[in-house]
Amino acid sequence: MKSRIIFLPVPESLRDNPAGGALSDFPINPDIPFPVEILEDNENASLENISIESLFYGMLRVIKEGKAEREWLDYYTSLVMYLRPDILSKIKEIKDNGLEDENFINAHNLIQEGKIEAGLACIHDFIEDYPKVWNGWFMLGWALRLLSRWEDGKSALKKAIELGGDNSDTRNELAICLMETGDAAGAKRELEKALTGDPENVKIISNLGVLALKNNEKEKASAFFRTVLEIDSSDPVAKSYLTDL
Repeated sequence: MKSRIIFLPVPESLRDNPAGGALSDFPINPDIPFPVEILEDNENASLENISIESLFYGMLRVIKEGKAEREWLDYYTSLVMYLRPDILSKIKEIKDNGLEDENFINAHNLIQEGKIEAGLACIHDFIEDYPKVWNGWFMLGWALRLLSRWEDGKSALKKAIELGGDNSDTRNELAICLMETGDAAGAKRELEKALTGDPENVKIISNLGVLALKNNEKEKASAFFRTVLEIDSSDPVAKSYLTDL
């Protein structure tokens, strides 16, 4: 299944008061839409369910193909440099590791759209061609985690770390699998390591809150969810948990 680029308007939340996270300090131009790479049969794409990575790859593709106004291309180049100051090494990594491979791109898009089984088929094909690339094993672990296949997900994510994917996203995903298989101590260890490298990541902090709840530590859980709202006051997960608490 092929992918295509669509241009989505800048959401109201980013027009006047940029939200926290990866775009918090970048001067958003409300008149220039964001390019995102989606599968051809996706008719319901919106920025609310598009990851920063999809936005990044969409801008790279538009820059590479030059199919946009000069002002837009300059703006996207600036935004790519902002998101990835190490862009030259990042592009080399993409080429060397096969991350432009159609199976990898389709797997990412399918999983993000909730088509997990179809995404698994693509990522298995990618891993067969690139068995030493950690990104494929991370994608596999992410998909397996979404299917509640905790043990299989745990194995894939550990393989990703072994191959060089030791980052906050991988450890956060691994922590979820550990949490669901009853290894609270292991989950806490992975989340704390993840938070060290990404101290304002609300997903990680929320998962620490969930883990505290599983351990019946309600005050500690509340503190984690309040911290999330200090970083992102609109975070729905933290709001929901605090309401229940």
